[in-house]
Amino acid sequence: MKIKLLLVLFLSLLSLNFSLAAEEKRVVRVAISNQNFSNYDFNCVKISSIDAIKIIDMSKKFQFDPIEKGKIVEIKKENGFYKILIDDNVLYQDLSAPLLFSSNSDLEIVELNRKGTPARYKGMIEISDSKTPDKFNIINVIDIQNYLRGVVSNEMPISFGLEALKAQSVAARNYVQNASTSPKYDVVDSTQSQVYYGANSYRDISDEAVNKTQGIYAIYNEKPISALYFSTSPGITDDWDDVFSNGQNKGLHPYLKSKCDLSNKPLKTENDVREFYSKTDNGLDTKSPKFRWKVEFSQEELVNILNKTLLEQSKARLVFPSFNEGDEIQGIKEFKPIKRTQSGKISELEIVTNKGSYKITSQLGIRRVLKKNGAMLNSTNFYVEPSKETIKLPEKEKGKEKVTFVEKGEKVVLKDKIPEAKENYIEKSVEKEKEREKITFFDFDSEKYPKSFTIIGGGFGHNVGMSQYGAYKLSSMGKKYPEILKYYYYGIKLATIPKKVEYNDYNLWQKTEFYFDKETYKDVYLFINNQKEASEFPFKINDTEFSDTKSIARERVLKINITQYLKQGLNSVSFAPLNKENKNKYIIYRMEFQ
Repeated sequence: MKIKLLLVLFLSLLSLNFSLAAEEKRVVRVAISNQNFSNYDFNCVKISSIDAIKIIDMSKKFQFDPIEKGKIVEIKKENGFYKILIDDNVLYQDLSAPLLFSSNSDLEIVELNRKGTPARYKGMIEISDSKTPDKFNIINVIDIQNYLRGVVSNEMPISFGLEALKAQSVAARNYVQNASTSPKYDVVDSTQSQVYYGANSYRDISDEAVNKTQGIYAIYNEKPISALYFSTSPGITDDWDDVFSNGQNKGLHPYLKSKCDLSNKPLKTENDVREFYSKTDNGLDTKSPKFRWKVEFSQEELVNILNKTLLEQSKARLVFPSFNEGDEIQGIKEFKPIKRTQSGKISELEIVTNKGSYKITSQLGIRRVLKKNGAMLNSTNFYVEPSKETIKLPEKEKGKEKVTFVEKGEKVVLKDKIPEAKENYIEKSVEKEKEREKITFFDFDSEKYPKSFTIIGGGFGHNVGMSQYGAYKLSSMGKKYPEILKYYYYGIKLATIPKKVEYNDYNLWQKTEFYFDKETYKDVYLFINNQKEASEFPFKINDTEFSDTKSIARERVLKINITQYLKQGLNSVSFAPLNKENKNKYIIYRMEFQ
Protein backbone atom coordinates (compact mmCIF):
# COMPACT_ATOMS: atom_id res chain seq x y z
CA MET A 1 0.00 0.00 0.00
CA LYS A 2 1.21 3.52 -0.79
CA ILE A 3 2.50 5.61 2.09
CA LYS A 4 -0.18 8.24 1.38
CA LEU A 5 -2.86 5.92 2.71
CA LEU A 6 -0.88 5.26 5.83
CA LEU A 7 -0.46 8.97 6.49
CA VAL A 8 -4.23 9.32 6.68
CA LEU A 9 -4.04 7.06 9.71
CA PHE A 10 -1.28 8.99 11.39
CA LEU A 11 -2.75 10.87 14.35
CA SER A 12 -0.08 12.08 16.74
CA LEU A 13 3.42 11.81 18.07
CA LEU A 14 3.82 10.90 21.71
CA SER A 15 6.72 11.17 24.11
CA LEU A 16 6.24 7.64 25.44
CA ASN A 17 8.82 5.80 27.48
CA PHE A 18 8.76 2.32 25.91
CA SER A 19 10.63 -0.30 27.86
CA LEU A 20 12.23 -3.24 26.10
CA ALA A 21 9.59 -5.73 25.03
CA ALA A 22 8.93 -8.86 27.05
CA GLU A 23 8.66 -12.16 25.21
CA GLU A 24 5.01 -13.21 25.07
CA LYS A 25 4.46 -16.63 26.57
CA ARG A 26 2.54 -18.68 24.02
CA VAL A 27 3.10 -22.13 25.53
CA VAL A 28 2.46 -22.97 29.19
CA ARG A 29 4.04 -25.77 31.19
CA VAL A 30 1.63 -27.01 33.88
CA ALA A 31 2.64 -29.46 36.61
CA ILE A 32 -0.21 -31.95 37.22
CA SER A 33 -0.92 -33.01 40.81
CA ASN A 34 -2.45 -36.12 42.33
CA GLN A 35 -6.12 -36.62 43.09
CA ASN A 36 -6.27 -34.34 46.15
CA PHE A 37 -3.74 -31.79 44.80
CA SER A 38 -1.27 -32.55 47.59
CA ASN A 39 1.68 -33.91 45.61
CA TYR A 40 3.39 -33.44 42.25
CA ASP A 41 5.77 -36.40 42.44
CA PHE A 42 4.88 -39.75 40.84
CA ASN A 43 6.66 -43.05 40.26
CA CYS A 44 4.01 -44.49 37.96
CA VAL A 45 1.41 -43.08 35.58
CA LYS A 46 -0.90 -44.48 32.90
CA ILE A 47 -1.79 -42.52 29.75
CA SER A 48 -4.31 -43.34 27.02
CA SER A 49 -6.00 -41.71 24.02
CA ILE A 50 -8.71 -42.52 21.53
CA ASP A 51 -6.04 -41.91 18.87
CA ALA A 52 -2.48 -43.22 18.45
CA ILE A 53 0.08 -42.01 20.99
CA LYS A 54 3.48 -40.77 19.85
CA ILE A 55 6.44 -41.08 22.22
CA ILE A 56 9.68 -39.12 21.93
CA ASP A 57 12.80 -39.72 24.01
CA MET A 58 13.93 -36.09 24.21
CA SER A 59 17.32 -36.99 25.71
CA LYS A 60 18.19 -38.97 22.57
CA LYS A 61 15.95 -37.05 20.13
CA PHE A 62 14.40 -40.36 19.12
CA GLN A 63 10.76 -41.08 18.27
CA PHE A 64 9.39 -44.57 18.92
CA ASP A 65 6.75 -46.30 16.84
CA PRO A 66 3.28 -44.94 17.70
CA ILE A 67 1.17 -46.82 20.23
CA GLU A 68 -2.14 -47.90 18.70
CA LYS A 69 -5.26 -46.07 19.81
CA GLY A 70 -7.11 -47.25 22.89
CA LYS A 71 -4.03 -48.83 24.49
CA ILE A 72 -2.99 -47.81 28.00
CA VAL A 73 0.65 -46.74 28.18
CA GLU A 74 2.19 -47.22 31.62
CA ILE A 75 5.33 -45.30 32.61
CA LYS A 76 7.38 -46.37 35.63
CA LYS A 77 10.61 -45.10 37.12
CA GLU A 78 13.00 -47.46 38.89
CA ASN A 79 16.65 -47.01 39.83
CA GLY A 80 16.82 -43.69 38.02
CA PHE A 81 15.55 -45.00 34.66
CA TYR A 82 12.16 -45.27 32.97
CA LYS A 83 10.37 -48.14 31.37
CA ILE A 84 7.23 -48.16 29.26
CA LEU A 85 4.75 -51.00 29.50
CA ILE A 86 1.68 -52.07 27.50
CA ASP A 87 -0.64 -54.65 29.09
CA ASP A 88 1.99 -55.28 31.81
CA ASN A 89 4.58 -56.13 29.16
CA VAL A 90 7.77 -54.05 29.00
CA LEU A 91 7.92 -52.29 25.64
CA TYR A 92 10.94 -50.03 26.28
CA GLN A 93 13.28 -49.72 29.25
CA ASP A 94 16.41 -47.97 30.51
CA LEU A 95 15.07 -44.66 29.22
CA SER A 96 16.00 -41.20 30.48
CA ALA A 97 13.84 -38.11 30.89
CA PRO A 98 12.35 -36.06 29.47
CA LEU A 99 9.85 -38.28 27.67
CA LEU A 100 7.20 -36.62 25.54
CA PHE A 101 3.76 -38.08 24.78
CA SER A 102 1.39 -36.63 22.17
CA SER A 103 -1.71 -37.55 20.20
CA ASN A 104 -4.07 -36.03 17.67
CA SER A 105 -6.75 -36.34 20.37
CA ASP A 106 -6.83 -35.54 24.07
CA LEU A 107 -4.46 -37.44 26.35
CA GLU A 108 -6.13 -39.08 29.34
CA ILE A 109 -4.31 -39.68 32.61
CA VAL A 110 -5.86 -42.94 33.76
CA GLU A 111 -6.94 -43.17 37.43
CA LEU A 112 -6.84 -39.38 37.83
CA ASN A 113 -10.20 -37.60 37.97
CA ARG A 114 -11.08 -33.96 37.42
CA LYS A 115 -14.66 -32.69 37.62
CA GLY A 116 -15.78 -36.24 38.37
CA THR A 117 -14.46 -37.74 35.11
CA PRO A 118 -11.07 -39.06 33.93
CA ALA A 119 -8.60 -36.20 33.51
CA ARG A 120 -8.03 -35.24 29.86
CA TYR A 121 -5.52 -32.78 28.46
CA LYS A 122 -4.83 -31.15 25.12
CA GLY A 123 -1.27 -30.49 24.05
CA MET A 124 1.47 -32.87 25.17
CA ILE A 125 2.39 -34.69 28.35
CA GLU A 126 6.03 -34.51 29.41
CA ILE A 127 7.56 -36.85 31.97
CA SER A 128 10.41 -35.02 33.69
CA ASP A 129 12.70 -35.98 36.57
CA SER A 130 11.62 -34.76 39.99
CA LYS A 131 13.94 -33.60 42.74
CA THR A 132 12.88 -36.73 44.65
CA PRO A 133 14.84 -39.87 43.68
CA ASP A 134 12.86 -42.35 41.55
CA LYS A 135 10.01 -39.86 41.21
CA PHE A 136 8.94 -37.75 38.25
CA ASN A 137 6.73 -34.79 37.41
CA ILE A 138 3.84 -34.92 34.94
CA ILE A 139 3.83 -31.71 32.90
CA ASN A 140 1.12 -30.67 30.47
CA VAL A 141 2.75 -28.62 27.69
CA ILE A 142 -0.06 -26.62 26.14
CA ASP A 143 -0.75 -23.42 24.19
CA ILE A 144 -1.94 -20.51 26.30
CA GLN A 145 -5.47 -20.35 24.84
CA ASN A 146 -6.27 -23.99 25.64
CA TYR A 147 -4.65 -23.59 29.05
CA LEU A 148 -6.96 -20.67 29.81
CA ARG A 149 -9.97 -22.67 28.66
CA GLY A 150 -9.12 -25.13 31.44
CA VAL A 151 -8.70 -22.34 34.01
CA VAL A 152 -11.44 -19.74 33.57
CA SER A 153 -14.44 -22.03 34.17
CA ASN A 154 -12.78 -23.30 37.37
CA GLU A 155 -11.66 -19.95 38.75
CA MET A 156 -15.03 -18.23 38.19
CA PRO A 157 -18.58 -19.66 38.03
CA ILE A 158 -19.79 -19.57 34.42
CA SER A 159 -23.10 -18.21 35.73
CA PHE A 160 -21.32 -14.88 36.32
CA GLY A 161 -21.81 -14.03 32.65
CA LEU A 162 -19.69 -13.33 29.59
CA GLU A 163 -18.23 -9.93 30.51
CA ALA A 164 -17.12 -11.07 33.98
CA LEU A 165 -15.61 -14.18 32.40
CA LYS A 166 -13.76 -12.01 29.88
CA ALA A 167 -12.28 -9.97 32.74
CA GLN A 168 -11.28 -13.24 34.41
CA SER A 169 -9.70 -14.43 31.15
CA VAL A 170 -7.50 -11.34 30.89
CA ALA A 171 -6.51 -11.58 34.57
CA ALA A 172 -5.65 -15.27 34.18
CA ARG A 173 -3.69 -14.56 30.96
CA ASN A 174 -1.72 -11.89 32.79
CA TYR A 175 -1.10 -14.22 35.71
CA VAL A 176 0.46 -16.96 33.63
CA GLN A 177 2.48 -14.46 31.61
CA ASN A 178 4.29 -13.47 34.81
CA ALA A 179 4.39 -16.93 36.39
CA SER A 180 7.60 -18.87 36.97
CA THR A 181 6.96 -21.49 39.65
CA SER A 182 9.88 -23.80 38.86
CA PRO A 183 12.72 -24.11 36.32
CA LYS A 184 10.79 -27.06 34.85
CA TYR A 185 7.26 -25.66 34.77
CA ASP A 186 5.48 -22.31 34.83
CA VAL A 187 2.49 -23.12 37.03
CA VAL A 188 0.83 -25.95 38.91
CA ASP A 189 -2.78 -27.04 38.46
CA SER A 190 -4.06 -26.11 41.94
CA THR A 191 -4.85 -22.97 43.94
CA GLN A 192 -1.10 -22.55 44.47
CA SER A 193 -1.20 -21.06 40.95
CA GLN A 194 -4.53 -21.14 39.10
CA VAL A 195 -7.03 -24.00 39.22
CA TYR A 196 -6.59 -25.93 35.97
CA TYR A 197 -8.66 -29.05 35.25
CA GLY A 198 -7.79 -29.51 31.58
CA ALA A 199 -10.19 -30.40 28.80
CA ASN A 200 -12.73 -31.87 31.25
CA SER A 201 -13.73 -28.38 32.29
CA TYR A 202 -14.12 -26.61 28.94
CA ARG A 203 -17.46 -24.80 28.75
CA ASP A 204 -18.94 -22.89 25.81
CA ILE A 205 -19.36 -19.53 27.55
CA SER A 206 -15.93 -19.53 29.21
CA ASP A 207 -14.36 -20.67 25.91
CA GLU A 208 -16.04 -17.68 24.27
CA ALA A 209 -14.60 -15.37 26.94
CA VAL A 210 -11.10 -16.73 26.38
CA ASN A 211 -11.37 -16.50 22.59
CA LYS A 212 -12.85 -13.00 22.54
CA THR A 213 -9.97 -11.64 24.63
CA GLN A 214 -7.21 -13.44 22.76
CA GLY A 215 -3.93 -11.54 22.74
CA ILE A 216 -5.23 -8.84 25.12
CA TYR A 217 -3.45 -8.04 28.39
CA ALA A 218 -3.74 -5.51 31.19
CA ILE A 219 -0.63 -3.34 30.70
CA TYR A 220 1.05 -0.79 32.98
CA ASN A 221 4.23 1.04 31.91
CA GLU A 222 4.35 -1.16 28.81
CA LYS A 223 4.46 -4.41 30.82
CA PRO A 224 1.75 -6.96 31.65
CA ILE A 225 0.66 -6.44 35.25
CA SER A 226 0.55 -9.01 38.01
CA ALA A 227 -3.25 -9.27 37.87
CA LEU A 228 -4.08 -10.63 41.32
CA TYR A 229 -7.68 -11.63 41.90
CA PHE A 230 -9.72 -13.18 44.70
CA SER A 231 -13.25 -14.31 45.48
CA THR A 232 -15.04 -11.68 47.56
CA SER A 233 -14.35 -8.10 48.61
CA PRO A 234 -15.90 -6.89 51.88
CA GLY A 235 -16.61 -3.53 50.19
CA ILE A 236 -13.05 -2.14 50.15
CA THR A 237 -10.04 -3.78 48.50
CA ASP A 238 -6.44 -3.27 49.63
CA ASP A 239 -3.10 -1.97 48.41
CA TRP A 240 -0.58 -4.65 47.47
CA ASP A 241 1.98 -2.89 49.68
CA ASP A 242 -0.22 -3.19 52.78
CA VAL A 243 -0.87 -6.91 52.37
CA PHE A 244 2.20 -8.42 50.71
CA SER A 245 5.12 -6.00 51.01
CA ASN A 246 8.03 -7.04 53.22
CA GLY A 247 9.18 -3.45 53.54
CA GLN A 248 11.80 -3.77 50.83
CA ASN A 249 9.57 -4.21 47.79
CA LYS A 250 7.11 -1.35 48.20
CA GLY A 251 5.92 0.49 45.14
CA LEU A 252 6.43 -2.39 42.72
CA HIS A 253 2.71 -2.75 42.00
CA PRO A 254 1.28 0.79 41.66
CA TYR A 255 -1.77 -0.56 39.84
CA LEU A 256 -2.84 -2.69 42.84
CA LYS A 257 -4.42 0.08 44.90
CA SER A 258 -7.23 0.05 47.45
CA LYS A 259 -10.68 0.47 45.90
CA CYS A 260 -13.74 1.56 47.90
CA ASP A 261 -17.09 0.35 46.56
CA LEU A 262 -20.11 2.65 46.56
CA SER A 263 -19.68 5.46 49.13
CA ASN A 264 -17.35 3.50 51.40
CA LYS A 265 -14.26 5.16 52.85
CA PRO A 266 -11.03 3.70 54.29
CA LEU A 267 -11.41 2.38 57.83
CA LYS A 268 -9.22 4.22 60.33
CA THR A 269 -10.36 3.16 63.80
CA GLU A 270 -11.61 0.04 65.57
CA ASN A 271 -15.03 1.67 65.79
CA ASP A 272 -14.96 2.15 62.00
CA VAL A 273 -14.21 -1.56 61.59
CA ARG A 274 -17.02 -2.66 63.91
CA GLU A 275 -19.55 -0.37 62.26
CA PHE A 276 -18.48 -1.37 58.72
CA TYR A 277 -18.58 -5.14 59.27
CA SER A 278 -21.90 -4.93 61.08
CA LYS A 279 -23.54 -3.81 57.81
CA THR A 280 -24.60 -6.19 55.06
CA ASP A 281 -25.32 -3.87 52.12
CA ASN A 282 -22.17 -1.75 51.76
CA GLY A 283 -20.44 -3.28 48.75
CA LEU A 284 -20.69 -4.78 45.27
CA ASP A 285 -20.20 -8.34 46.53
CA THR A 286 -23.40 -8.80 48.54
CA LYS A 287 -24.40 -11.83 46.42
CA SER A 288 -21.43 -13.73 47.82
CA PRO A 289 -22.13 -15.98 50.81
CA LYS A 290 -18.78 -14.77 52.18
CA PHE A 291 -19.60 -11.04 52.00
CA ARG A 292 -20.32 -11.11 55.74
CA TRP A 293 -19.72 -14.06 58.04
CA LYS A 294 -19.32 -15.13 61.66
CA VAL A 295 -17.18 -17.84 63.25
CA GLU A 296 -17.67 -18.86 66.88
CA PHE A 297 -15.14 -20.57 69.13
CA SER A 298 -15.54 -21.81 72.67
CA GLN A 299 -12.60 -21.11 74.97
CA GLU A 300 -11.69 -24.80 75.11
CA GLU A 301 -12.00 -25.23 71.34
CA LEU A 302 -9.81 -22.22 70.61
CA VAL A 303 -7.15 -23.35 73.10
CA ASN A 304 -6.94 -26.76 71.42
CA ILE A 305 -6.70 -25.18 67.96
CA LEU A 306 -4.04 -22.61 68.88
CA ASN A 307 -1.83 -25.17 70.60
CA LYS A 308 -1.54 -26.82 67.17
CA THR A 309 -1.63 -23.91 64.76
CA LEU A 310 0.72 -21.60 66.67
CA LEU A 311 3.31 -24.36 66.49
CA GLU A 312 2.71 -24.85 62.74
CA GLN A 313 3.00 -21.15 61.92
CA SER A 314 6.03 -20.75 64.18
CA LYS A 315 7.80 -23.23 61.92
CA ALA A 316 6.88 -20.90 59.05
CA ARG A 317 8.40 -18.02 61.07
CA LEU A 318 5.14 -16.14 61.30
CA VAL A 319 4.69 -16.24 65.10
CA PHE A 320 6.73 -14.19 67.62
CA PRO A 321 7.94 -15.21 70.09
CA SER A 322 8.16 -18.68 68.64
CA PHE A 323 5.73 -21.28 69.96
CA ASN A 324 7.80 -24.45 70.38
CA GLU A 325 7.30 -28.17 70.92
CA GLY A 326 6.13 -28.71 74.50
CA ASP A 327 4.68 -25.20 74.85
CA GLU A 328 1.07 -25.15 75.91
CA ILE A 329 -1.50 -22.48 76.61
CA GLN A 330 -4.54 -23.01 78.82
CA GLY A 331 -6.52 -19.84 78.20
CA ILE A 332 -7.11 -17.04 75.69
CA LYS A 333 -7.65 -13.59 77.15
CA GLU A 334 -8.09 -11.35 74.13
CA PHE A 335 -7.22 -10.51 70.52
CA LYS A 336 -5.43 -7.24 69.76
CA PRO A 337 -5.18 -6.01 66.14
CA ILE A 338 -1.74 -4.35 65.87
CA LYS A 339 -1.90 -3.33 62.20
CA ARG A 340 -4.88 -2.93 59.89
CA THR A 341 -5.14 -2.00 56.22
CA GLN A 342 -7.59 0.47 54.66
CA SER A 343 -10.24 -2.26 54.46
CA GLY A 344 -9.77 -3.19 58.10
CA LYS A 345 -7.78 -6.29 57.18
CA ILE A 346 -5.55 -7.33 60.07
CA SER A 347 -1.97 -7.69 58.90
CA GLU A 348 -0.54 -8.19 62.39
CA LEU A 349 -2.45 -9.72 65.30
CA GLU A 350 -1.55 -10.18 68.96
CA ILE A 351 -3.17 -13.05 70.85
CA VAL A 352 -2.98 -12.63 74.64
CA THR A 353 -2.94 -15.92 76.57
CA ASN A 354 -2.23 -17.09 80.12
CA LYS A 355 1.30 -17.87 78.91
CA GLY A 356 1.95 -14.47 77.42
CA SER A 357 1.33 -12.80 74.08
CA TYR A 358 2.01 -14.11 70.57
CA LYS A 359 2.10 -11.97 67.44
CA ILE A 360 1.21 -13.35 64.01
CA THR A 361 2.75 -11.21 61.30
CA SER A 362 0.92 -11.95 58.05
CA GLN A 363 -2.68 -12.16 56.92
CA LEU A 364 -2.13 -15.70 55.64
CA GLY A 365 -0.56 -16.74 58.95
CA ILE A 366 -3.52 -15.30 60.86
CA ARG A 367 -5.99 -17.16 58.65
CA ARG A 368 -4.10 -20.40 59.21
CA VAL A 369 -3.84 -19.92 62.97
CA LEU A 370 -7.58 -19.35 63.40
CA LYS A 371 -8.77 -22.51 61.71
CA LYS A 372 -12.28 -23.82 62.19
CA ASN A 373 -13.01 -27.49 61.45
CA GLY A 374 -9.66 -27.70 59.65
CA ALA A 375 -10.42 -24.79 57.27
CA MET A 376 -8.54 -21.53 57.54
CA LEU A 377 -10.41 -18.30 58.17
CA ASN A 378 -12.10 -16.69 55.15
CA SER A 379 -10.04 -13.51 55.51
CA THR A 380 -8.50 -11.30 58.18
CA ASN A 381 -11.10 -8.57 57.65
CA PHE A 382 -12.71 -9.03 61.04
CA TYR A 383 -13.12 -7.95 64.63
CA VAL A 384 -13.51 -10.22 67.66
CA GLU A 385 -16.40 -10.11 70.10
CA PRO A 386 -15.61 -11.91 73.40
CA SER A 387 -18.56 -13.27 75.33
CA LYS A 388 -19.67 -11.42 78.45
CA GLU A 389 -19.88 -14.72 80.27
CA THR A 390 -16.54 -15.67 81.80
CA ILE A 391 -14.94 -18.80 83.21
CA LYS A 392 -11.95 -19.75 85.37
CA LEU A 393 -9.37 -22.06 83.98
CA PRO A 394 -9.33 -25.62 85.38
CA GLU A 395 -6.71 -26.27 88.04
CA LYS A 396 -3.67 -27.85 86.50
CA GLU A 397 -1.47 -30.29 88.42
CA LYS A 398 2.09 -29.01 88.61
CA GLY A 399 3.97 -31.57 90.73
CA LYS A 400 4.16 -33.46 94.03
CA GLU A 401 6.13 -33.09 97.24
CA LYS A 402 6.43 -35.24 100.38
CA VAL A 403 6.13 -33.93 103.94
CA THR A 404 6.48 -35.50 107.37
CA PHE A 405 3.17 -36.30 109.07
CA VAL A 406 1.80 -34.10 111.85
CA GLU A 407 -1.05 -34.44 114.31
CA LYS A 408 -4.55 -34.39 112.86
CA GLY A 409 -5.96 -30.91 112.44
CA GLU A 410 -2.64 -29.11 112.39
CA LYS A 411 -1.61 -27.24 109.24
CA VAL A 412 1.47 -27.65 107.09
CA VAL A 413 2.93 -24.43 105.66
CA LEU A 414 4.98 -25.08 102.53
CA LYS A 415 7.00 -22.12 101.37
CA ASP A 416 8.56 -21.71 97.93
CA LYS A 417 7.43 -25.15 96.84
CA ILE A 418 5.01 -24.31 94.04
CA PRO A 419 6.52 -23.25 90.71
CA GLU A 420 4.62 -20.47 88.93
CA ALA A 421 1.98 -20.27 91.73
CA LYS A 422 0.35 -16.93 92.44
CA GLU A 423 1.40 -17.18 96.12
CA ASN A 424 4.53 -18.70 97.63
CA TYR A 425 2.74 -20.99 100.02
CA ILE A 426 -0.26 -23.29 100.36
CA GLU A 427 -2.00 -24.64 103.44
CA LYS A 428 -3.41 -28.14 103.67
CA SER A 429 -4.70 -30.22 106.61
CA VAL A 430 -3.38 -33.77 106.85
CA GLU A 431 -4.42 -36.81 108.83
CA LYS A 432 -2.12 -38.67 111.28
CA GLU A 433 -2.25 -41.91 109.35
CA LYS A 434 1.08 -42.30 107.60
CA GLU A 435 4.65 -41.53 108.41
CA ARG A 436 4.99 -39.57 105.14
CA GLU A 437 2.27 -38.30 102.85
CA LYS A 438 2.25 -36.98 99.30
CA ILE A 439 0.69 -33.57 98.77
CA THR A 440 -0.29 -32.52 95.25
CA PHE A 441 0.23 -28.92 94.19
CA PHE A 442 -1.79 -27.02 91.60
CA ASP A 443 -1.27 -23.90 89.46
CA PHE A 444 -4.13 -21.70 90.61
CA ASP A 445 -5.23 -18.94 88.18
CA SER A 446 -7.74 -16.60 89.73
CA GLU A 447 -8.27 -14.59 86.49
CA LYS A 448 -11.45 -14.92 84.48
CA TYR A 449 -11.49 -15.65 80.74
CA PRO A 450 -14.22 -15.17 78.10
CA LYS A 451 -16.22 -18.35 77.74
CA SER A 452 -16.26 -17.92 73.96
CA PHE A 453 -15.23 -15.63 71.10
CA THR A 454 -17.16 -14.62 67.98
CA ILE A 455 -15.17 -13.49 64.95
CA ILE A 456 -17.27 -11.16 62.79
CA GLY A 457 -15.87 -10.37 59.38
CA GLY A 458 -16.30 -10.07 55.64
CA GLY A 459 -14.77 -11.07 52.34
CA PHE A 460 -12.95 -14.14 51.18
CA GLY A 461 -9.32 -14.18 50.03
CA HIS A 462 -6.34 -11.85 50.13
CA ASN A 463 -8.41 -8.80 49.02
CA VAL A 464 -5.90 -7.40 46.52
CA GLY A 465 -6.76 -6.79 42.87
CA MET A 466 -9.98 -7.91 41.20
CA SER A 467 -12.87 -9.26 43.23
CA GLN A 468 -14.63 -11.97 41.27
CA TYR A 469 -18.02 -11.36 42.88
CA GLY A 470 -17.47 -7.64 42.28
CA ALA A 471 -16.79 -8.37 38.60
CA TYR A 472 -20.04 -10.35 38.55
CA LYS A 473 -21.97 -7.37 39.96
CA LEU A 474 -20.38 -4.89 37.55
CA SER A 475 -21.16 -7.23 34.65
CA SER A 476 -24.80 -7.46 35.74
CA MET A 477 -24.87 -3.63 35.76
CA GLY A 478 -23.97 -3.64 32.05
CA LYS A 479 -20.24 -2.93 32.39
CA LYS A 480 -17.96 -4.32 29.67
CA TYR A 481 -14.86 -6.21 30.67
CA PRO A 482 -12.43 -3.28 30.06
CA GLU A 483 -14.45 -1.21 32.57
CA ILE A 484 -14.36 -4.07 35.07
CA LEU A 485 -10.59 -4.45 34.78
CA LYS A 486 -9.94 -0.71 34.99
CA TYR A 487 -12.18 -0.51 38.07
CA TYR A 488 -9.89 -2.86 39.98
CA TYR A 489 -6.47 -2.24 38.38
CA TYR A 490 -5.45 1.39 38.65
CA GLY A 491 -4.09 3.18 35.57
CA ILE A 492 -3.90 0.16 33.26
CA LYS A 493 -4.35 -0.03 29.50
CA LEU A 494 -5.78 -2.93 27.51
CA ALA A 495 -3.14 -3.76 24.94
CA THR A 496 -1.06 -6.44 23.33
CA ILE A 497 2.34 -7.21 24.80
CA PRO A 498 5.01 -4.94 23.27
CA LYS A 499 7.20 -6.86 20.82
CA LYS A 500 10.67 -6.16 19.54
CA VAL A 501 11.50 -6.25 15.82
CA GLU A 502 15.12 -6.48 14.65
CA TYR A 503 17.20 -8.00 11.87
CA ASN A 504 17.39 -11.78 11.43
CA ASP A 505 18.95 -13.99 8.76
CA TYR A 506 15.84 -16.11 8.23
CA ASN A 507 13.28 -13.49 7.19
CA LEU A 508 11.18 -14.38 10.25
CA TRP A 509 8.34 -11.93 10.79
CA GLN A 510 7.17 -10.84 14.24
CA LYS A 511 3.44 -11.48 14.50
CA THR A 512 0.78 -10.43 17.01
CA GLU A 513 -2.72 -11.91 16.99
CA PHE A 514 -5.62 -10.35 18.88
CA TYR A 515 -9.40 -10.34 18.95
CA PHE A 516 -11.21 -7.14 17.99
CA ASP A 517 -14.79 -6.73 19.17
CA LYS A 518 -16.53 -3.72 17.62
CA GLU A 519 -19.11 -3.67 20.42
CA THR A 520 -16.39 -3.34 23.05
CA TYR A 521 -13.83 -1.05 21.48
CA LYS A 522 -14.25 2.03 19.32
CA ASP A 523 -10.65 2.28 18.14
CA VAL A 524 -7.42 0.28 18.06
CA TYR A 525 -4.10 2.07 17.82
CA LEU A 526 -0.75 0.79 16.67
CA PHE A 527 2.11 2.28 18.70
CA ILE A 528 5.61 2.13 17.23
CA ASN A 529 8.70 3.10 19.20
CA ASN A 530 11.55 3.92 16.82
CA GLN A 531 13.94 5.50 19.29
CA LYS A 532 16.84 3.60 17.68
CA GLU A 533 16.03 5.36 14.39
CA ALA A 534 15.49 2.44 12.03
CA SER A 535 15.16 3.82 8.51
CA GLU A 536 12.14 1.65 7.64
CA PHE A 537 9.99 -1.14 9.11
CA PRO A 538 7.52 -2.76 6.68
CA PHE A 539 4.45 -4.31 8.30
CA LYS A 540 1.12 -5.88 7.48
CA ILE A 541 -2.35 -5.57 9.07
CA ASN A 542 -4.23 -8.73 8.19
CA ASP A 543 -3.86 -8.82 4.38
CA THR A 544 -3.05 -5.12 3.95
CA GLU A 545 0.64 -4.46 3.41
CA PHE A 546 2.51 -1.27 4.32
CA SER A 547 5.86 -1.61 2.60
CA ASP A 548 6.96 2.01 2.15
CA THR A 549 7.55 3.32 5.69
CA LYS A 550 10.60 5.55 5.19
CA SER A 551 8.69 8.81 5.56
CA ILE A 552 7.10 7.92 8.91
CA ALA A 553 10.33 6.29 10.14
CA ARG A 554 11.68 9.80 10.65
CA GLU A 555 9.48 10.03 13.74
CA ARG A 556 10.67 8.41 16.97
CA VAL A 557 7.24 7.47 18.38
CA LEU A 558 4.08 6.94 16.38
CA LYS A 559 0.44 6.39 17.23
CA ILE A 560 -1.60 5.12 14.27
CA ASN A 561 -5.31 4.36 14.22
CA ILE A 562 -5.66 1.00 12.45
CA THR A 563 -9.36 0.36 13.20
CA GLN A 564 -10.51 0.53 9.57
CA TYR A 565 -8.18 -2.33 8.65
CA LEU A 566 -9.56 -4.66 11.32
CA LYS A 567 -12.40 -7.14 11.17
CA GLN A 568 -14.73 -8.42 13.84
CA GLY A 569 -12.88 -11.39 15.31
CA LEU A 570 -9.26 -12.51 15.18
CA ASN A 571 -6.78 -10.10 13.55
CA SER A 572 -3.04 -10.00 13.08
CA VAL A 573 -0.35 -7.36 12.80
CA SER A 574 2.99 -8.58 11.45
CA PHE A 575 6.33 -6.80 11.10
CA ALA A 576 9.04 -7.86 8.69
CA PRO A 577 12.55 -8.18 10.15
CA LEU A 578 14.65 -5.06 9.75
CA ASN A 579 16.96 -5.09 6.75
CA LYS A 580 20.77 -5.24 6.84
CA GLU A 581 20.98 -1.47 6.76
CA ASN A 582 19.28 -1.50 10.19
CA LYS A 583 21.10 -4.55 11.54
CA ASN A 584 22.10 -2.92 14.83
CA LYS A 585 18.74 -1.25 15.43
CA TYR A 586 15.26 -2.32 16.52
CA ILE A 587 11.71 -1.05 16.93
CA ILE A 588 9.06 -1.97 19.52
CA TYR A 589 5.38 -2.12 18.67
CA ARG A 590 2.09 -2.89 20.37
CA MET A 591 -1.65 -2.40 19.86
CA GLU A 592 -3.82 -0.50 22.35
CA PHE A 593 -7.61 -0.83 22.60
CA GLN A 594 -9.74 2.23 23.35
